[in-house]
Amino acid sequence: MENDIQLTIPMPLQVIVDDVGWWSGKDESHINQPFRTGMSRDHVPEDYTALARLGRKLRMKIPAGFVLCEWDKFNILRELPSSTWMGTQWSMAGHRKGEKEKAARIIRNAGENIEISLHGIGHEFWINKKMQRAEFHDEQCKMRDRDIIRKHIEYYFQLMDQYGFSPRPSCFIPPAMKHSFGNKDEGFQKLLNEAGISYVATDFKKAKQYSKPIHTKITWECGVMLVDRGKHVPGWSDTNCDPIFSFDGPILPLHWPNILHHDPEKNSMVVDRWVKFIKTGAKKNGYLLSANIRACITQFSYRVFSKIDKINNGYIVDLSWKKHIPLNLLEDVFFLKVEKPSEMELKIFGAEPAFVPSGSRSLLLAMTPVKGVEKVIVVIKDY
Repeated sequence: MENDIQLTIPMPLQVIVDDVGWWSGKDESHINQPFRTGMSRDHVPEDYTALARLGRKLRMKIPAGFVLCEWDKFNILRELPSSTWMGTQWSMAGHRKGEKEKAARIIRNAGENIEISLHGIGHEFWINKKMQRAEFHDEQCKMRDRDIIRKHIEYYFQLMDQYGFSPRPSCFIPPAMKHSFGNKDEGFQKLLNEAGISYVATDFKKAKQYSKPIHTKITWECGVMLVDRGKHVPGWSDTNCDPIFSFDGPILPLHWPNILHHDPEKNSMVVDRWVKFIKTGAKKNGYLLSANIRACITQFSYRVFSKIDKINNGYIVDLSWKKHIPLNLLEDVFFLKVEKPSEMELKIFGAEPAFVPSGSRSLLLAMTPVKGVEKVIVVIKDY
C-alpha cells in the first residue's frame, strides 16, 4: 500500500504583552522618570478588561509583563530606592486607590486569561535618583548585583501580595530586552530558578550570550527555558494600530498600548481587530494557538528537536532529545497534525492519542508519549 499520509508537528503561537501595570502612561524619561507605556493618557481599569478580552477570545492565558511600582499601597519601595525615581521619598499610597482595587478584581477574575509575568518594579534602575537602563541588567546587558536582583524580585512579590495576586509568576519578560544567558550558575537564570520562575521570553539577538543557545530559538539552563520572542512589531507605544506579525516564530510580542485605544470605551474594537488577525493568520499558516506559555514552549520544543523519518507505512518521530531537557518544564501532551484519506485508519505506538477520529482528512492529535519512550510510530492500520 502506498504511504498516503503526511505528518507534521504544528508551530505554536503565544501572545505576550509587555508594560502592563502602569497607571500613568506618560513617557517622562527626559526628566529621570520611566518611559512607561508612552501613551498620552492615564491607564484605567478598562485597559485590563481589554487584556482579559484578548485572552478570552483567543482561549489563551496571556503572559503579561507587569510593572508594579505604581500599585504600592504602603510605600514599601522607600526601602528599595533603586526601584523608583523618588528613592527613599517614594510616595504612592492612596493614589487612585479605588481604580486600583477595581482593576485588581478584573485581574484576579481573569486568571484563565491573564498571567502576571515578572517584568519589573519600575522597569529601570536608579542610583542616587538617576535613572539607568534597565532594572536587572545594565545598558550593555551586564547583570546587576545578585543580592540587589534578589531584593527586587522579593519586593515584586510583596507588591503582588498587597492585591492578592497569585500564583507567583512562572514567566520573566526582561525590561527593555536587557538580558543575558549562557553563563549557567553565574548567571541570571539561576536567580530566576531560585524565585520559582521557569520561563523567559526574550530577544536572543539583543541579549548578551556567554555561550551559544542549544537552538537558535530556544535553550535552557539552571532549570529555566528561554525562548526567542524576536523583534516586537508594531512599536512599543503605538496605540490603536493595525495588527502586524510575520508568523515566523512561536511568540507574538505586543506592548500594552498596541491593544488599546485613546478612548477606553473603544478598546474592544482594537482587541477584536487583533483577535481576527491572529485567528486568520494562524489558520492560514498552520499555527496552533497555545493555551499558555508552558504549552507553547512544550509544542515548540517538540517541533524543533523532534526528528521525523518517513517509513513505508507511516512515520517515526524521534524523541531522544527529551533525555537532555528538564522535563518538569514541559507539558505531558504535544500535538501532531496528520493528513490522510478519510477512510484510512491509523495505529500509534509509543504514545496515547487523545482521539483518532475516522472520516476526516486532517487530524489534530493530542499525544501523550509513554514515559521513557524515545520513538513514537504512526502507521497505517492493517498495512
